[in-house]
Amino acid sequence: MSAAAADASSDEARLERVRRQLSDAGQLHLLDGWPSLSGEQRVRLLRQLERIDWPGLSAAVRAVMSGQPPRLGEGYAPPPASVRAGPGGPRDSELRAAGLAAVAEGRVGLVLVAGGQATRLGATGPKGAYNVGLPSGKSLFQLHAEKALRVEAMAGGGPGRIAWYVMTSDSTGPATEALFRGAGCFGLRPDCVRFFEQGSVPCVDTDGRALMAGPDAVQTSPDGNGGLYRALRESGALADMRRRGIACLQVFGVDNILTRVADPLFIGHCLLERVSMAAKVVERTRPEERVGVVAADTASGGYRVVEYSEMRPEDAAAREPDGQRLLMRAANICQHYFTLESLESVCQPENEVRLLPYHAAKKKVPYWDANAGQMVHSPPTENAIKFEKFVFDVFPAAGSSFALWEAARSEEFSPLKNAPGSSSDCPETCRRDVLELHTKWLLTATSASSLGGSRRYAEVSPLLSYAGEGLEGVDLSGNPPEGLLFVD
Repeated sequence: MSAAAADASSDEARLERVRRQLSDAGQLHLLDGWPSLSGEQRVRLLRQLERIDWPGLSAAVRAVMSGQPPRLGEGYAPPPASVRAGPGGPRDSELRAAGLAAVAEGRVGLVLVAGGQATRLGATGPKGAYNVGLPSGKSLFQLHAEKALRVEAMAGGGPGRIAWYVMTSDSTGPATEALFRGAGCFGLRPDCVRFFEQGSVPCVDTDGRALMAGPDAVQTSPDGNGGLYRALRESGALADMRRRGIACLQVFGVDNILTRVADPLFIGHCLLERVSMAAKVVERTRPEERVGVVAADTASGGYRVVEYSEMRPEDAAAREPDGQRLLMRAANICQHYFTLESLESVCQPENEVRLLPYHAAKKKVPYWDANAGQMVHSPPTENAIKFEKFVFDVFPAAGSSFALWEAARSEEFSPLKNAPGSSSDCPETCRRDVLELHTKWLLTATSASSLGGSRRYAEVSPLLSYAGEGLEGVDLSGNPPEGLLFVD
């Protein structure tokens, strides 16, 4: 058999395997246009179809069509006090020392979840590149990087103590890497920063049929922050963590401008308590807040996160017997801790399938209309279902080896989610929260009642102070030190 004939036979075998998978998944219509495709288009479509998890998609579609969202049901309760801790206690010095020692020894890694675009903010490119209007003009990426640099300095060393793993998506990957490289990795050691891409999953219509993005492409969307585990495994990043001798990692989302990156207190607490997984939370105070809550899973004895969209209204609004605080108030802010062993376990294919179901959301999604031979770019109504996995769905695997670290919202949580001018979680509120926090640091450190003159607010560079430390000698009446900017 000639080489050309062998290649053709191989392609036919691949096509037949895909055809069987599509048939089993009820998605055979994706090959309706195959006869009219060019050779190049066939190669492109076949390659994409082979990469898709069709059994997983089928399970997600069945769950949605049956009206039973994945992993929902009764059996959750507020987490007990025994699993909760937070800053401001008598052990703070001990915890901080433990966290900084781990950093100094190169045992701490960071996973930055940064696959989102800034389209909802009216901008193009990765969300991490967005500047909320701080006096320094720094982006989220730069702020996060400089916080880690400060922790490395506090631990007694220069850049390179902390390894970074940045998860992007197919829409943000090249731009994110170019931004980091162009900015000299914002001071981080380039050989300690590794980029990898999350996967994608087909969008389906309201009947469960996968949509096309063209005659030779399936319409997909990123598989959510829960795509982290497969991406870590398949990219080789997980093996790299083992090679570097990393013992534990902080996983965090890019959009919280107040994130305490490589938080020594949080990491130190988890290390000394010997937990395998942990979540940092803030108190949820409004029933309508669009944030999930960490809960005790009464069925398994472990812990889980119940998303805001998956809570009954009466559960979201339930309060303590005295009517004051919400009953389910441990708001998840996408800052998680894993030991490397626990991360390696949940990244295994069999555990990933068992622990990570797809969650569904109805959206307006552009699609290829095969009958008309053109794209429908602006559907008039929500025409499709997007599926995604959530990073926190692996928490039940920790069992009782789990901890909650409750931080103050004003100090550690100000997400960037909405367009400029929105009432909350927007560039203006992020800027306000940073300036108010940093001004509080300065006034507390200097025992001053105001910043003086027309100086109403201040921005403190992360390179100058991580959480308000080291500001005692600042002279508010003179020229500010490098890294301190005032604004009226």
